[in-house]
Amino acid sequence: MERDPLIGTQLDDYYIQAKLGEGGMAQVYKAYHARLKREVAIKVILPQIADQSGFRERFEREAQLVASLEHRNIVAVYDFRDTGRLTYLVMQYVGGGTLRDLLQREGRIETHKAVQYAIQMARALHHAHQRGIVHRDVKPQNMLISSSDSNEILLSDFGIAKIFDRGNNQETLMSSTSGGNRHDPSVTSVDQMVGTADYMAPEQINRQPIDARTDVYALGIVLFQMLAGQVPFSSTTVQGLLFQQVYTPPRSVRELNPSVPVMVEQIIARTLAKAPEHRYQSAEALAVVLEAIHAPATHEFSAPMTDNFTTFVHPSQSMAYSAINRTAPTPSPTAQPYYGPMQAVSPGSDMGARAIPGRKKARPWYRLSNIMYGIVCLLAIALLLNKFVLPWTCSTYSLFCLGTASPPQTNTAFTNDDFSNNHYGWTILNNGPLTTDISNNQYTLNVDNSNNSQSATYFPHPGSVGTTNGPLPHNFTLTVQMEQLTGDPGAAYGIAFRLQGSVSSPSSYAFDMNSQGSYSLEKYVAGHGVGPLKHGTITFVRGMGQFNTVQVIVQDNTFSFKINGQVVPIDGPTQTNQNYSDISQPLTGGQLGILVSSQAGQKATFVVKSVVLTNLP
Repeated sequence: MERDPLIGTQLDDYYIQAKLGEGGMAQVYKAYHARLKREVAIKVILPQIADQSGFRERFEREAQLVASLEHRNIVAVYDFRDTGRLTYLVMQYVGGGTLRDLLQREGRIETHKAVQYAIQMARALHHAHQRGIVHRDVKPQNMLISSSDSNEILLSDFGIAKIFDRGNNQETLMSSTSGGNRHDPSVTSVDQMVGTADYMAPEQINRQPIDARTDVYALGIVLFQMLAGQVPFSSTTVQGLLFQQVYTPPRSVRELNPSVPVMVEQIIARTLAKAPEHRYQSAEALAVVLEAIHAPATHEFSAPMTDNFTTFVHPSQSMAYSAINRTAPTPSPTAQPYYGPMQAVSPGSDMGARAIPGRKKARPWYRLSNIMYGIVCLLAIALLLNKFVLPWTCSTYSLFCLGTASPPQTNTAFTNDDFSNNHYGWTILNNGPLTTDISNNQYTLNVDNSNNSQSATYFPHPGSVGTTNGPLPHNFTLTVQMEQLTGDPGAAYGIAFRLQGSVSSPSSYAFDMNSQGSYSLEKYVAGHGVGPLKHGTITFVRGMGQFNTVQVIVQDNTFSFKINGQVVPIDGPTQTNQNYSDISQPLTGGQLGILVSSQAGQKATFVVKSVVLTNLP
């Protein structure tokens, strides 16, 4: 075998020790920097690529951008040089081999580990996408396993495909590459299209604009391959592979590996949608969905809960407790239970979600006078008696409903929603203190409490939950990605679960936080108001204008919570307890919801990017 002339030589500050691999565009070597005492990987661009017109200019521009990426799951770029003789990148040496190597040894990877790898890769991709970098060549060859921790995986060659892409309008269907890849139909021709046909999204093949969703597609194929031991499409020619990517539906991963959970199969199917608008709209959204099914089970512990749900109000306050400090105030000697009016309104109606006025935690649904309420009820009864069919649907705890022009599809099982449309029937409001809208793949909620002397909180909710348009399952994980854009920094936002009751007597659990880092777990009991169960302050809440991922894991009547992937110490920052067990008349079933609020005289705007509901065994 011919010896590589670079091995054993000095390349600037780097001593070349061994060859790690090669492809159609570059050769990769292991090298050592003596002064820094650091092993590195060096990617030397093949001369026939580096000598192309304009390549060196693109190389420097793109390499600078890629070198700016700093993420634990992205291989760091330390340096890049063009000596005239050689053009190369100096990168972090990972040392554990590639994901392709692992797949070749083991065939497939068990589900838990495959999902863990996919989450890390999705986070890495999202980090780059936020900085305007699309990878364009996501595949197992570019995923490196850490030598110190086999559960950690890093993505390499970020943006490198763009460096090599000449950007002209070549033909869509490519021939096989020459040289060592002559018989590999998965690799497209260097002088025509850059990429690997096994992982190329339809829009990439058709020379249409590419974005983050292109990388989501490729990552979906990688996840399929990890679980099935093979990619979803196969052909003896590049043309055949590319045709299948554009036109042929992928096979089900469960056909090849029946042990794969149905939820994972559904997630993969969505990532492999032919049209970008039908996929997850960001790698972050994909990561959130995968994290929901990857969440570990909780462990019960016994914790007593107070039976006193009296709403304590200071004479100078109009809320149950401070929305900023998140601590219960001293009881007023004249405190009385709150039995304020409430209204239930169907998802999609123009009346709102539900509200409890006069406190920090008011639950939306707006007030109607007794006369109007009576009219609505009589009208509903009359219509039912006369067998009129109206385009309306009710939530499980509504006493009456208002018609909508586009009724929500409440027969659709709720699994995950990235708000590409409103097929789950979320509450849409056009006027009043709460207005909502679904557009641009997000759910926007504006709370205008500027004309009110009391704080209020709202629970917008979808029209279907659980697995078959029924109540929430007994065990589940609910994950919501949302942010506060503007307004009162003490405004609370978060999630509600097991939301139920009637117009005047709602019940629900709620877990929320504010942009100052405070959090609270509360229980609303019909006829007794709200009981703050746990509260505290943490450091891992992102502030205004930054998305937070809020998650509750429910096992029977024990709850644990995470914010941005970190466990919330439910008994306070100095405690170690991570779970809360409701052993006093726990709520069951009910609905899921979003929680948004504003203090008296304040405004606030919130955005929800995704809501994921996952059944647990």
